Formats: sequence, C-alpha cells, structure tokens
Amino acid sequence: MVPPDGRVIGSIGCGKGATEAVLVGQGREVHGVDIAPEAISVACERLTSARLIAPDDRRPFALGSLDGLILADVLEHLPQAWEALTQFAKAVRPGGWVVISVPNMRHLDAAWQFIARGDWPEEPAGIFDAIHVQVMTHRRLERWCCQAGLEIVQYFDKPCGPPAWRRNRWLRAFDRLTLRFFHSWLQWQIQVLCRRTGPQRAGLP
Repeated sequence: MVPPDGRVIGSIGCGKGATEAVLVGQGREVHGVDIAPEAISVACERLTSARLIAPDDRRPFALGSLDGLILADVLEHLPQAWEALTQFAKAVRPGGWVVISVPNMRHLDAAWQFIARGDWPEEPAGIFDAIHVQVMTHRRLERWCCQAGLEIVQYFDKPCGPPAWRRNRWLRAFDRLTLRFFHSWLQWQIQVLCRRTGPQRAGLP
C-alpha cells in the first residue's frame, strides 16, 4: 500500500514498527508514535524515531512536516475518529499521501453475526475486536477522507482475514461469478491510498 515517493513518513499507532522498519531499510525516514510503552520500546530500535503519545493527541506531528502518513488499524479505535483524521491529515504536505486500513464491518461475517445470529461478539482481534469504538464501512471512510481534504486514489483488496485464509480462493471465485456485485461484502479490511488535496472541507461525520 505504501507508494514509492515520500522520504519523511509518520506512523500513528506504529506498534512495534515491523512494517515501518521495512521502509527504514529502504532509506526512508520514519517516525512512529503509539500509546503503548512496551511497543515503543521495540519500535525505537527499528525506526528513525519512536515516542509515546497520549491517547487523545491529535497533533503528534507538526503541520505539513510529512511526505506520507500510515494509519494502519487506528481509526476504528478512536472516539470521533472523523475529527481525528482531519487533524492527522494536516501533518501531511499537499500532494503527500496517507495510507489507511480499517476493518470492513459490512463483511459477510458481520452480517451473519448481526442479522442471522442477532449478536455482536467481543473478540481479541479482527472485525469483532472488543476495543473497536467505530463501525467502519466504505462509504463512511470515503466521507471522512473527503472531509479531511484527502482524495482516495487506490483501493486494495483483502478478501479474508484469519482464521479463514483458506476461504480466499472461494471468495474470489464467488466474486467473479457474481460480477463483483457483492465485492464490498467480501473485503475483510478497507485499505486505501489517499493524496492530500489541500484545505479541509467542512462537513458532518
């Protein structure tokens, strides 16, 4: 998902910095922030810099200081995440990029749980992660990006997540047979590459 351009990159919710370390190995300057001290203790050995921030910090990087920003599985954990995205995007210079991944809660698994079983389980990870506070869909993320002055330029497909990787080939076959009519229902995550277009737009979440 990370494009080849951009030398100075920020990562919010970097965790232990495994993905970001690959970019450092490419010669890029990567600065990570996270709210978990144990994760930062590892990331600081892998990245150009890594530091601890408060959970409500919406300005972890200076305005216009980044060529690119990584938001991997972050927004679904934040209250009023649409406002957080607008603030986070301001750290990226116009023309710079933002990569975002969030769980797709319009997935078939979610429909099965909510409609067929009448339940929404609490699990340690995935779509039903117990600490998610946002319900994420393609349209909702698109609206947030537009409000934040971000243009989505590419989507990435992720048909299935653990523990059902073996279902991927069957889901892809079903997707082709149905002429992609149910395509958005088959995506485990919503993954996008955005470009910062300029001033943020006013709007409601």
